[in-house]
Amino acid sequence: MFVGSFTHSLDAKRRLIFPSGWRTLAGEANQLYAFPHPEEKCLYLYTAVEMARRLEALRSGGALDRGEQQAIRSIMAGADMLAWDVQGRIRIGENLLAHIEAREQLVLVGALTRIEVWSAENFDLALPQDSSAAENLFFGGY
Repeated sequence: MFVGSFTHSLDAKRRLIFPSGWRTLAGEANQLYAFPHPEEKCLYLYTAVEMARRLEALRSGGALDRGEQQAIRSIMAGADMLAWDVQGRIRIGENLLAHIEAREQLVLVGALTRIEVWSAENFDLALPQDSSAAENLFFGGY
């Protein structure tokens, strides 16, 4: 489960440090799958294990209709597979960085089974002003 947040600067080659604790959680595959969110200016990163789980759920759901096939095609066309180097750096492609309007700093946010990547500016705008939904979701009943 990915939790916490990290702010990192892009280096001259447009790489950023992928947190070491998250590398351990991501497993031995040394891979992440990056998808631009269709409505938000962020990326969703999934581990190889999570992608396999999602693929299995998709396969067990039966045949896909034409609209579902088009949606998958659209999502996959904009996606990328990322791997970190021995120093723990990942390079996110320019098309994905443009989607999140990245300048210099990125915020990586643990969101349970995925990681979200935001530009620092857009992340500040995405934070809720009212925390009642989060409070009810996680702390209700305790």
